[in-house]
Amino acid sequence: MRTSAEHAPIPFAFSFRASSLACLIVAVAMLLSSIVFSEPAVADGLMLIAIVALPVLGAVRFGNAALLNYAMWLALVALGVAGTMLSTTFDTAIVDQLVTLFLASCAFIIAGFVAADPEPRLKLILYCYVIACLVATAAAFVGYFHIIPSTYDLFTNYDRARGTFKDPNVYSAALAPAIVTLVWIMLRDNTKRALIAAAVALPLLVGLLISFSRGAWLSTALSIAIVIAIVLIGSRRRTDYLRFATFGVVGIVALITAVGVATQLDGQIQDLLEQRANLDQSYDEGPEGRFGGQQKARALIVEHPFGIGTYTFRDTYHHEEAHNVYLTIFLDAGWLGGLLYIISVVTTLFLGFRMAMQPGRLQGPAVIAVASFAGLAFEGLVIDTDHWRHFFIIAGIIWGIADALPVPIDQTRRRDDPVPESAGGLA
Repeated sequence: MRTSAEHAPIPFAFSFRASSLACLIVAVAMLLSSIVFSEPAVADGLMLIAIVALPVLGAVRFGNAALLNYAMWLALVALGVAGTMLSTTFDTAIVDQLVTLFLASCAFIIAGFVAADPEPRLKLILYCYVIACLVATAAAFVGYFHIIPSTYDLFTNYDRARGTFKDPNVYSAALAPAIVTLVWIMLRDNTKRALIAAAVALPLLVGLLISFSRGAWLSTALSIAIVIAIVLIGSRRRTDYLRFATFGVVGIVALITAVGVATQLDGQIQDLLEQRANLDQSYDEGPEGRFGGQQKARALIVEHPFGIGTYTFRDTYHHEEAHNVYLTIFLDAGWLGGLLYIISVVTTLFLGFRMAMQPGRLQGPAVIAVASFAGLAFEGLVIDTDHWRHFFIIAGIIWGIADALPVPIDQTRRRDDPVPESAGGLA
């Protein structure tokens, strides 16, 4: 007769296989997250599988940060659904709210996935996300620079690169977290990995440039500035400042060189750069422009505490949405829904910055996530970001880090190690 001890390895073996399967599902979803020609995208199907499968596989652990924020999003969606009763197009309005519920659930499941085993899973998510952005950028180059002429219309929109996304603004904003990840590695990892990160970041920066998205340019710059500020605040050695100066100079020179080469290859780039760099755009001005629409939206918010329903603003009061996610949420879900959205964004930023300032092996991912999220929150002032997948991916990462058990600093590293583990390097 077999003893109970002989059966002990079986649960361990199952747990290992379940964890590996969960990681595979998330990895493939991240790798495909940049392919969004139509909705629902392939990655959406995988994330739907993840929402169901990861809890069944025992690969998640939910903490207070994830539960609190998800509860706010559930309340926000409930208010949005109630607001659809006022919408001029109920069918599309209710679908919009269901998409919001799905994306919030994705953030929640990512948070639980990260919190259960933070360090390896954060590396998995961030590295796969960088690869996905490289794929999208490769497509953008193929189309924009007429490498395969027949793909120009597929990978561009109004002479702006969009890669494998439906819109140049979404493509460019999706690049920001990948660029921020690489900037952190450049500043805090060993020299070999830093040089590799710099080489990978360059095409992403060119892709960001040829998207000609002013909002993404500014938000990415803000995110990088936050990373640099945190690095400088936490640095105590002269070598840290020397590395920052070196990569700063090399990066600026490389970017200027890349822009110069790109403008020589395609004279249209210079014309579009001059046009897009001008903040005085015709479609922003007047009562029917972007700013005029936002003024209408603010007036409607004051007059309608319960909102006016999803898509009512563009169908009845203006020819397009408000181009401000905060105003849009107030219009869709009323004053309470708008406040819940702001509270969730502020809470996520607070949690992110708190974790980013704490030395430990999770500091690096925390800095990357909060810097990226801050840029996205800022960009929400000039565009609707409520259905951007990367917004929810980054939010879920922050919630997961906040809920993760503390990962101790490696006490075994050498004192002369050029990259301190407390910096939270990803490698």
